[in-house]
Amino acid sequence: MVALLMLKHIRNLSDESVVERWAENGYYQYFSGEHVFTAKAPCEASELVHFRNRIGAEGVELILKESIRINGKGGKEDKASIDTTVQEKNITYPTDSKLHRKIIKKCIGIADKEELELRQRYPRTLKKLGIDQRFRNHPKNGANARKADKKVKR
Repeated sequence: MVALLMLKHIRNLSDESVVERWAENGYYQYFSGEHVFTAKAPCEASELVHFRNRIGAEGVELILKESIRINGKGGKEDKASIDTTVQEKNITYPTDSKLHRKIIKKCIGIADKEELELRQRYPRTLKKLGIDQRFRNHPKNGANARKADKKVKR
């Protein structure tokens, strides 16, 4: 009940919504001390009202002060714990076309390093072929993407 009360004040939710979200959110349940995810509500919303009435406004304030004292060192933390498991990662997967372009760029870099003169570097051609390869799943672009794949590969 204390955890639900704290979540209600932290998230600025109503009694009904905090009970409903608790049943859906594993983080809320872990915050409340549960070790296993439970899909049912912990209590009725009216029970939260009765609990709040029993402890009174001073009890609610005491709970919040105690949680700050235990977890916050007076509200000044040296370190922050951030859970990044649900954040989107900036991941790009290596496809053949990306690898081919990377090989071409490495070869151009080696040629520059060895001071070899290239007949052509294909910067505009590679850019256009990359655009042709990009939307390969569209019905009208499949043939162009396959042609661009072959050309980059060559």
